[in-house]
Amino acid sequence: MIDSAVSDPMLVAEAVARVGRAATGWAIEAGQAMAARRNAHGLSDARYIHFRPRRSYEALALCAVVALSGDRTPPAALRGEISALVREAVPRGVSVDVGLQGVQLFHADFLGRLLDWCGAHLPPEDLAVGMRQMSADLFEGMAALSALMAQEFAVTRERWLAGAAAARQEMVRDILAGRETNRDRAMSRLSYDLTVHHLALVAWSDTEVAGRADDLADAATRLLTAVGCSSILLIPTGTAKLWAWGGRVSGMPAQGPDRQSVPRNPELPPRLRIALGRPGHSLAGFRRSHEQALAAERAGRVGRSAGPVYDYEQLELPILLNTDPVAAAEFVTRVLGPLAADDPAMAELRSTLSAYLDDDRAVSAVAERLHIAKNTVLYRVKKAEQLRGHPVKGDRLVVHAALDFIEVFGPPSQKPD
Repeated sequence: MIDSAVSDPMLVAEAVARVGRAATGWAIEAGQAMAARRNAHGLSDARYIHFRPRRSYEALALCAVVALSGDRTPPAALRGEISALVREAVPRGVSVDVGLQGVQLFHADFLGRLLDWCGAHLPPEDLAVGMRQMSADLFEGMAALSALMAQEFAVTRERWLAGAAAARQEMVRDILAGRETNRDRAMSRLSYDLTVHHLALVAWSDTEVAGRADDLADAATRLLTAVGCSSILLIPTGTAKLWAWGGRVSGMPAQGPDRQSVPRNPELPPRLRIALGRPGHSLAGFRRSHEQALAAERAGRVGRSAGPVYDYEQLELPILLNTDPVAAAEFVTRVLGPLAADDPAMAELRSTLSAYLDDDRAVSAVAERLHIAKNTVLYRVKKAEQLRGHPVKGDRLVVHAALDFIEVFGPPSQKPD
């Protein structure tokens, strides 16, 4: 029977050395019988060890018979068998719970065969004691085997997830860089449709703490779902940063008036931030929306906007102005004059003037929004005009642009090089 073994020869040799040829042969025969029973009855894959069943059952039976010798240490060669089994199981989505359930069911089946052997070979006066001792030894052996399998599942799953995540990230970087990519293969690997309408976002945390990656994924998923995305792609790029896309088949996500559905102050964990691009279509839109989200992220990191959501659609003009920081600083200083200074009094005047332009110079609306008197609004607007040397009526668009720039990136003197 030993000659018919399909298990690792090292495992068979170790079993022979520890329990002898007769016991090893019986274990091999029992393992093969259990595998044959599984195949004959079509037992559920979810309940039984189902990758290379004959070899798997043989290996477990050899481990079990070694345990019956009183040695609680699983054979050293068994780790290789378990590792091979787990490496096949993890990519197929088999969890450690299913693996451990398989061990338990093997234990029950093997114990039944063992008790039958005891009934046939042990003297009646020794039967009870023998069966009790063998049951205890087998239980201890299966407990050690279960611990080994759980450890292998944990290590293998962590490696597999890291490898899968790296492959997905590499695929996305190829797409973003415009490198030639097979679209169908990319969609299969990413489990995401690249032909639909997309909205990209970048989520990040100001701190790196345990569990923060899950917070980023949850925040990104909730926001993309809120704006109508039916499919979501999440690509972690570190422990404190995440790229994400949401896909929508019919119509752009959060387009036009629907943009109001983007929550400005969503309930995010402390120090989590989100930057949004504009919606786009197909591969070009996938790339462009991501580029815009990155630009909004940079504005959120270096600027003065309160957040926690930085929307490119709202920040587009200041971001475009900041493409040339030197020219932007010159523009803001020329348009606003002394009003551009980094000073609390100037900041107050800028805030009032910005609200005045936002509300189309409606003094009552500005007063209500800022909770100040109408005369105070008029005084501040007049003071701002005096400082810049011109009324705002004639060039309100450039004034508004300069004020928006400072609101996002701060006064020119405070801008980073």
